[in-house]
Amino acid sequence: MIFVLSGKNVELARAEVEALGGKGRLYDNFLFLDAKFDYSRLAYTNKVLKFLFKCKKSDLKNKFESFNWKNVYKNNFCIRSNKTKYEKDFAKFVWDSVDNPKVQLVNSDTEIWIYFGKDVFVGKKVYDREEKFQKRRPDLRPGFYPVSIKPKLARALVNLSGVRKGMIWDPFCGTSGILIEAWLMGLKVIGSDLDPKMIEASKKNFKEFDMKGRLKLGDSRKLKYKCDAIVCDPPYGRRASLHKTEIEKLYKKFLENVYGFVDKVVLMAPNNVKVVSKYKKRLVAVDYVHGGLTRKIYVLTRD
Repeated sequence: MIFVLSGKNVELARAEVEALGGKGRLYDNFLFLDAKFDYSRLAYTNKVLKFLFKCKKSDLKNKFESFNWKNVYKNNFCIRSNKTKYEKDFAKFVWDSVDNPKVQLVNSDTEIWIYFGKDVFVGKKVYDREEKFQKRRPDLRPGFYPVSIKPKLARALVNLSGVRKGMIWDPFCGTSGILIEAWLMGLKVIGSDLDPKMIEASKKNFKEFDMKGRLKLGDSRKLKYKCDAIVCDPPYGRRASLHKTEIEKLYKKFLENVYGFVDKVVLMAPNNVKVVSKYKKRLVAVDYVHGGLTRKIYVLTRD
């Protein structure tokens, strides 16, 4: 398969896919990986293609002419490319090689993609991401707080856990942005927060998305829940000051508390904050928010 990754954050996009499907090979923003799972879970992958062939640009015409298009053609077809001027030029080769050819530009059963880079990659589309994140923007939810995590990033963090089935706990759930995405992916959820206002906001959002799960008012440095992974965006900045706790000390105490019973933790931290724990720490990606804030995304494991 060819995973066509978002160019906005290739590191994060790659890590998200590999957490669910295993190690792949990266060329530019194309990740080659033989893996099957629910591709609709992915946040930073634009398309998934069945790999057909790779060649130099100078060999592309010959490859199109000699390729057995009967093996991939179904009902109708269209050619798409990141350089649209070539689409019509190569459509004729498919047309001439199949029985009863039919071109269908919208909702085609056989959508062939040509990507031009240092080499040329050709594949048949098997998944195309539908952009639905805007419909779940934090400001459109009944329980809203200005610094809530955006759904696209929240979904990616859940995927970094690698949990396909099971329980996700967010000990700093806020308005439950991470839990909403986990729930929509079919996972079970637990949320907790030290701020009563956040728990009330989460209850509204649970009702809005018809979610089932546990919400608990409590301190992440003391609570203990069995789960398959913790996925969280611990507080910092304005929200952290509400609890009068130094951010680094909060992170350290929280991780000390959960180390004995949770094998994996996915979390974000500001660039200037040290994450200290017994967990094995892996920096997955960097999220550039704006000039004053850069966040690092970590996956912590006990093995």
